[in-house]
This record gives sequence, structure tokens and C-alpha cells, in this order.
Amino acid sequence: MKKIYKDIKIFIDGIGLVLYSDEAMNYVKEGENFFEKEFSTPNKVAEHIQKGDIVGFCTGTSGEFNVKVRDGYPNNDINEKFPISIRLALDVKGNTLSIIDLSWLMEWSNDVPTEQQIILEEGVYHLTILTRKPDSGIWGDNQDIYIYMNKIDKMPLLNWNGVPQLFVD
Repeated sequence: MKKIYKDIKIFIDGIGLVLYSDEAMNYVKEGENFFEKEFSTPNKVAEHIQKGDIVGFCTGTSGEFNVKVRDGYPNNDINEKFPISIRLALDVKGNTLSIIDLSWLMEWSNDVPTEQQIILEEGVYHLTILTRKPDSGIWGDNQDIYIYMNKIDKMPLLNWNGVPQLFVD
């Protein structure tokens, strides 16, 4: 299995990021408002998180983010330096994982920039997503987000009642 290691600089207009595998979401039509239909209420977001077909989290702001996707689980050093974290899981169908701006869900497009995609092995991945407030003190100001992906045997039970928050007030 190939190691997962990719850095993605992404500017978002919305207040969150979304991860999905292209094949798992191939039923969504080009231009469809998937946000309104399937991702605009906490209950609907929670349903998708439990299925693991498409998962998202709130960054609390728009802005510039440095998404660092890595294999496995974070070590103690990363856990200490990036104390704000959430756990999710994603069932990757096919071999392409896309990371997009939440606002893109309002007009679905299958044309995701290749620099926002990762080619990886099919299967269920446990996600550990970590961040901290940038040195400037402003959320979304060149903010680092780590996404650790560890392949597991089956989808874990995730008890999110709404939208996961990757920030603190």
C-alpha cells in the first residue's frame, strides 16, 4: 500500500471543508444543490457522517488553509501542537478522495482540481483531523489542518449529532 502524504493549499469561501470519494458520490448530478438537499441540517450531516460517504467539518470561517494529509494516526508531538481535533471516518469507494470547500456543495461539480484530490486504496479510513489557531490569532489566516487517515476493517460507530466543529470560540 502506498503511503498517504499530500499538502493542499485551499482557499475557501464557505465555513468548512468536505471530504468524499468520487465513486461514492457519483449519483449526484452536475450542478445539483447537494447542500440544500442533503447537507444543510445537522441531522442530515450526521446521517452522512455515520454512513461515511461524505463528511465535513466547520472551520468557523472562510480563509486560506494548509491541509496536510498523512498516513496513520498523529504522534504525541502533533497532538500537543494541534490540540483542537475531531474524529471521523470515510468509506472510500474507487481510488479518488476529493477535498472541497463546503460552499461547492451548493452547485455540485465533478470537476475538482487535481491538487485537491488524493489517489488511495479503497476502504474505510479512520480520520483524525487536527488544527490550532494560527500565529496571527485569526482563524483561517494561513491555518494548518492535519488530516490523518488510518485504514481500518469496518466503519466505526460515530455519534455526531450535528456538524463537527474544528475551532473554538
